[in-house]
Amino acid sequence: MSIRLTEANRAIHAALAKAHNLAVNISVTVCDADGRLVAFQRMDGALAEADLASIGKALASVTSGRPSGDESAVGQRYFPRGATIIGEGTPLLRRPGGLPIIRAGRVEGALGVGGTSDEQAVECALAGIDALEEKDDASKA
Repeated sequence: MSIRLTEANRAIHAALAKAHNLAVNISVTVCDADGRLVAFQRMDGALAEADLASIGKALASVTSGRPSGDESAVGQRYFPRGATIIGEGTPLLRRPGGLPIIRAGRVEGALGVGGTSDEQAVECALAGIDALEEKDDASKA
């Protein structure tokens, strides 16, 4: 299974809400396990380059299965499912702000945030991931 559009939108909404609380303008990307775009939002006033940054961070995270800024992921092999996207020229961005979406031990996608400091990007990405986990916990209850 991979991340669904409704889930991606919920995660993006949470990341945007966190950005609003931090008074920053961001772009947020959610991709599936293959690195394909599921959902994307760019806040008014976000840097023009923020879109590529959020996509690159999500892709770096989904292909490594680790946060995009994780130095230990550099030089490791990529998951073969993301190879097509990389071959198509989508950039990998190994800066903090991309987090994998892992459920039942499998990488089902990733969320990337661009357009702000590394620390704030991670805060926004964590808010998005937390929104997915909250729903998962509620459905198990």
